[in-house]
Amino acid sequence: MSRSPKNTSPTGQPGHTNCMACATRSNCIVGMLAPEDFAIASPLVRESAFRNGDEISPEGEMASSVKIVKVGTVFGYRTGKDGRRRPIGIAGRGSVFGMYSCFGRHNQVSGVAVSAGRYCELSIQHLEEKAPWADSFREHLINGCIHSFGLTADWSAAMRLRTLVKQLAYTLLLLSDVQGSPVVQLPTHTALAELLGTTRESIVRGLIVLEGERCIAKLERKKCHVYGDRLLQWLDSALLVQPPNLEINEIKLLDAR
Repeated sequence: MSRSPKNTSPTGQPGHTNCMACATRSNCIVGMLAPEDFAIASPLVRESAFRNGDEISPEGEMASSVKIVKVGTVFGYRTGKDGRRRPIGIAGRGSVFGMYSCFGRHNQVSGVAVSAGRYCELSIQHLEEKAPWADSFREHLINGCIHSFGLTADWSAAMRLRTLVKQLAYTLLLLSDVQGSPVVQLPTHTALAELLGTTRESIVRGLIVLEGERCIAKLERKKCHVYGDRLLQWLDSALLVQPPNLEINEIKLLDAR
């Protein structure tokens, strides 16, 4: 298995953001506030950039701010009983980190970027000052908690599939969902390999199989078009025609190709 993600800080200094013109507003817990509350809260939001490998929300920390992914892909990591961190979910635009601190709790997972991107953040101090919009904002935070649970449940469903190529296919569907587009910015093959507990070579071969089935199309080195309906149809067909426990045979098939 690949090494645990490095502990680094997001790059660049926080700056003001124009919430009114933000393309992520409909997915953002600030953008969902009532107009009068939004007018008060939005000037307090700051925007920062992050790079691949940056840890934007360490597990176990009492966060000082709520961070909302604006663009980019982030993996959730959880430390296991053996002390090793492993990926437990995929997050994208509108996903919230640091929200448990608003309820007096530490972060339950680490958020580690697997692409370049940006997040917006709002200081928890503003909530503790009993701002007029704080109660409404906390209601939206609860929805954020529910959303994060759903992302983890989606990933659990992906890992219930019996073979690597099916897991990879499901992962591409999840990436398309969290990025809000059929054109997916792919994490590195190393990151995907760690996510699926396999090797870079197996990820490359799996992508070749899915491309051969016309379920995806490469656009450039780090992007592909995910044909969601076609991929779901292939996945359903693959589940029906293949008996269980064919992982070894499937890998041999990938090697032969």
